Amino acid sequence: MAKRELRRSLKSEIDNLFASPETAENEFQQATKRQKRDDSESSSTPKSSGSSQPFDPNRPRVTLHLNRLGNSFRIDCETLAHFIHYTLFGNSLMKPRWTAIANHRNIPQTLVIRINVQEDFFMTTNLKFLNDFFERRWIELDSEISDRSLFWNSMMNVRLTLQEQVRRKSEKMQKTFDILGKHDKSNFILTTAQLADRGFPFPGEEGIVPTKRRYKKLSPSSPLFSVDCEMCETTTANRALTRISIVDEEQNTILDTLVKPDGDITDYVTRYSGITEKMMEGVTTTLADVQKAVQNLLPPDAILVGHSLEFDLRAMRMTHPFCIDVGHTLNYTNSASGGRNSLKNLSEFFLGVQIQTKFGHCSYEDAWAAMRLAQLKIEKGLMFGNTSFGWKYTRDANGGVVEEALQTEVVSTVPCSGCTQPTVVGCTVLNCRCRFVNGPSKCVHCVKLGESIEGDFDWQDTLDLDLDKTTSPIESYLKKDKMTSLMCAFDNSFLDKLPTFSKKIRSKQSSSFPSYDSFINSVASEMLNDSGIFLEIEKERVEPLEDSADETGEVFDNSEGLNTMLEKLVGATTRNSLVIIIVSSPSKNILFNRIK
Repeated sequence: MAKRELRRSLKSEIDNLFASPETAENEFQQATKRQKRDDSESSSTPKSSGSSQPFDPNRPRVTLHLNRLGNSFRIDCETLAHFIHYTLFGNSLMKPRWTAIANHRNIPQTLVIRINVQEDFFMTTNLKFLNDFFERRWIELDSEISDRSLFWNSMMNVRLTLQEQVRRKSEKMQKTFDILGKHDKSNFILTTAQLADRGFPFPGEEGIVPTKRRYKKLSPSSPLFSVDCEMCETTTANRALTRISIVDEEQNTILDTLVKPDGDITDYVTRYSGITEKMMEGVTTTLADVQKAVQNLLPPDAILVGHSLEFDLRAMRMTHPFCIDVGHTLNYTNSASGGRNSLKNLSEFFLGVQIQTKFGHCSYEDAWAAMRLAQLKIEKGLMFGNTSFGWKYTRDANGGVVEEALQTEVVSTVPCSGCTQPTVVGCTVLNCRCRFVNGPSKCVHCVKLGESIEGDFDWQDTLDLDLDKTTSPIESYLKKDKMTSLMCAFDNSFLDKLPTFSKKIRSKQSSSFPSYDSFINSVASEMLNDSGIFLEIEKERVEPLEDSADETGEVFDNSEGLNTMLEKLVGATTRNSLVIIIVSSPSKNILFNRIK
């Protein structure tokens, strides 16, 4: 079915189901997104040979994009461990950029088996179970995988993300502020630990650019700037920047431009972004142009304001130390779990105005609303608008703020004073506020040619973080995750530091069992008790099957015994488990992986 016919069919079905046109349109957008995703995944997901099972959209799927690692790069111990840790702990860690895991939360177990073999194994041995279960698909790993000590130490120590390092450091340094103290702007700035917890980008991250090379200490006169971005879906990103608006404290526009994203736009998400295909025709401004313009526009002590500001900064691929998030400072539903009231609801509740109406979204209007909310919060104090601080709702929730009527005349667009190009975006939202305010005097391209005023300190230097290889024992993550436990069935004498074994992390040593078979049987019988299983098998210790001897009773190979052992272990895991098998010889290492 052609794409146009599919969209028409889906819209017709949804319109019949829902009485509200607004609801119908929302469901239509979601349905088309699901259809595109499912079509893409079903076409790229290999079908099991002889399998007649229907495609299950909830089934987890793992895709490895090895080209993102570089043409000559082979997966080493740290890279492999990062992938395995992410399957266990999910969003507590940064997702490996070379993997795509659909329905990650539906992976109940991760089974990692390392098989140590002799040098000639790959030339002389053919394991039927590996060939059948993994459909003869494998990846050659880096030679360092052969180092058992390095391998298991990598598995038992989790690489800390930059955000986790910042959070841990800030917890030790953070001072307790008196909520009855002076209500200046600095009281509402997100702490470094809060920035880390909410996933804000930090200096040192790959591809992230600071808003200033050097910053200045905040003062009562430090200015506020509200930023909002609109994003579209492209062939290279789910959230690609396509429009950015920055508003000052007087609610004037100081930057408003469309941005041409990398890759082709696959969905303009017009209902939520306000961006149309026609608007993007002829746009040449790049993300790098925007970054340079922002660096020149902002003073070194600027305070950025927004709602869910981390998503805007990630779309901009920029980082900033001084941030006020109105979704964090205003909380009228007592959502202590970290949930945020939407900008639309906050604006209606505290300002008495409606934004993001049926006419669409505008990044200027969202930035304007965030600025008004931040100014109201600073004026009224820390307790205002936050039920977790004891604030109680009254009819005068908006602090007496009454929305003024919009001007009746649209302000004429003034061309750039440097090149005569437009300085603002032609908005598609009917009666949008951006039509009634003065625009900036210069366009983004002329702004980027100016000079940046710098401060006296580098934020990255003050963080004092190890950007190389900082790790934390895996048990520290297991303690935080109530649902995850780990079975360690390998020789732990290779570890630099033994973990504290408990209900969350259990040890099984083959030396404690009368035979190697009894060791494997014990692991298989208890496998369902754990979310992660780390197992090491020595091929030389595998006992051959009784019927594998020749007429004289001599056994030439124990491969069938190993084949049966692997089949038993994989069979003991639950459905949708991720099975990873590493076959390691002194000079060659092979990775097999598949969702069961």
